[in-house]
Amino acid sequence: MITINQCYLNFVNKILKQGKETYKDSNHHLKESLGNFYIIDDPLDLKYKAKYQYYTTSMMLDDIKKGKYDLEGCPIKSDALYEYVKSADNPDDQGFVYNYSNRILAHFGVNQFETMKERLLTATGSNRAVAITIDPKLDSKREDIPCLQFIQCLVRDNELTIHCIFRSNDIFGAYYSNMYFIAYLGLKMKEEVNKEIKGEKLTFGGIHYHSTSGHIYNTDLKAASKLIKLNNIRG
Repeated sequence: MITINQCYLNFVNKILKQGKETYKDSNHHLKESLGNFYIIDDPLDLKYKAKYQYYTTSMMLDDIKKGKYDLEGCPIKSDALYEYVKSADNPDDQGFVYNYSNRILAHFGVNQFETMKERLLTATGSNRAVAITIDPKLDSKREDIPCLQFIQCLVRDNELTIHCIFRSNDIFGAYYSNMYFIAYLGLKMKEEVNKEIKGEKLTFGGIHYHSTSGHIYNTDLKAASKLIKLNNIRG
């Protein structure tokens, strides 16, 4: 079983060791690894899958606030992570060009989270419980477009998994908060569906994570190397 933190350290280490130097544009020199996929089946380090049936979003936020998931050398700590994850419930764009919660909850004039939930309630085995963040009409005119492009919730054998695709992924600086945000969405979906179904309740099976371009910016390479050393990652 792999946690968000273990995946984070493994992915950072992989890019440092195997990543290829490239330029995203004239201002962004980076090390990059293409086409990565991880199944993060114990995202919150509960050790046993059965615990995810009873673990709640409130419990998750409390654990974040207490610093349970803090990693030495990681640029994001408990308070900042707490505020980022909690923003998943806020449909406002908060003054940014985009944020994921706004794009999922409100940007298209549709609450895509609610649409996903209704599709799972209509047919638990549905493959249609999806949300997208890209807006081709608006984003075609913008330099900054969402890195997270797609999420999907699937239920099989009473286990809900959340699947995500990133077109571009700052692994050292953004992966950590992104994954806790996505885990929160998965837990929240499990809770919301469980409120309305009869019989056996769903558990949460974690995240299936696709990263088409995982990278570390050149300016973060020293800090990323320090992260790996502080957490005794070898190989």
